Amino acid sequence: MDEHKPDILSSLPLELLLRIISFLPFESARLIPFVSTRYRSVWNQALLVANSRNGSIEDIFHAVLRFINNFDEHDPSKNTRKHEFHVDKSTFVSTILAPHNVLHMRFFFSDGFKEEESFCWRLEINDQMPRSVDSSGFLVKTLCLDSVNSLTHEVVSSMVLDFSLLENLKICGCKGVTSLTIDSQTNLLHLSISDCPKLRYLGIRSGPCVYNNALDIGPLLLIIKNSQALTICRWMFEELFKPCISSSWRSFQFYKLHELRWIDNSMNQENINFLISFLKLCPSIERLFITIDLNTYSSKRVSVDADHGSEQARVLRNLKLVKLEGSKSEDENHDQLILALQQIVQIDQPLLVLSSFSRD
Repeated sequence: MDEHKPDILSSLPLELLLRIISFLPFESARLIPFVSTRYRSVWNQALLVANSRNGSIEDIFHAVLRFINNFDEHDPSKNTRKHEFHVDKSTFVSTILAPHNVLHMRFFFSDGFKEEESFCWRLEINDQMPRSVDSSGFLVKTLCLDSVNSLTHEVVSSMVLDFSLLENLKICGCKGVTSLTIDSQTNLLHLSISDCPKLRYLGIRSGPCVYNNALDIGPLLLIIKNSQALTICRWMFEELFKPCISSSWRSFQFYKLHELRWIDNSMNQENINFLISFLKLCPSIERLFITIDLNTYSSKRVSVDADHGSEQARVLRNLKLVKLEGSKSEDENHDQLILALQQIVQIDQPLLVLSSFSRD
């Protein structure tokens, strides 16, 4: 090209450049920032909606959902992929609609914003009643949440209820979250959590139909590996974790786990064996809470030996407390459980065992 030849595109007004960019496919348009410094600024303008919205934290819910549902890639007037909502001078949320049904939401706070307050967070994915799929709107299958805090987590939770096709969830930079519970019945396949230094509890409540033989449960094991407190149902260990550990994770252990809440529908000998098998993976366990819930899911498969062999034949040297609660009908299995625990517990002081059974 002739270096001295005028650049016609660069001389065009910003409004006209934005109009031209709106007709480009996103995969091509996203390369614009690499052309020059000026085009980087043009791209930032193209990503934003004509007017950034302002309002309260509660207004974020309606503003973002309206932006998502109004998106139409084939309509130049509706294919804007970035939206900013300003709550005040210190807080705003940026929403980006990326290719392959990926939604990025990031919250920004000024440097003078007070220290992050701790909060407990629950996310429910309403995937039992998927919304109708039409040609308009943006269907969220991957959601990336960045820097959600104590003021904004409830708004985000309400918004997630509308993402009935969600399959992948990524959470990062949530400095104040101490407890995270995720409810999903069918669709959620992948979960990623990073840079959440206060997180001490992670609960994943999921129906058994979400898993199949082809699913790699390894990433989920890595997520909860460093947990200090864990709540788990026996069927989840029996159907998901145990096959994975037995085949390729034989050295796997929950080294940092101090408190375990175990949920089962019975304490018969077979179920006790599965509990003992899991406890052998928890060398630092100090407190064990067992809840007998007759309504909890039970595996329909024919069970084999619950133990994993000599490699898992470990002892517990830190267990101090065992508490059983639930159905009165399970009181008769109390002695069987104590005998089984005595086989793997080696401590210098008596083990405290408490029972709190209710009548059926």
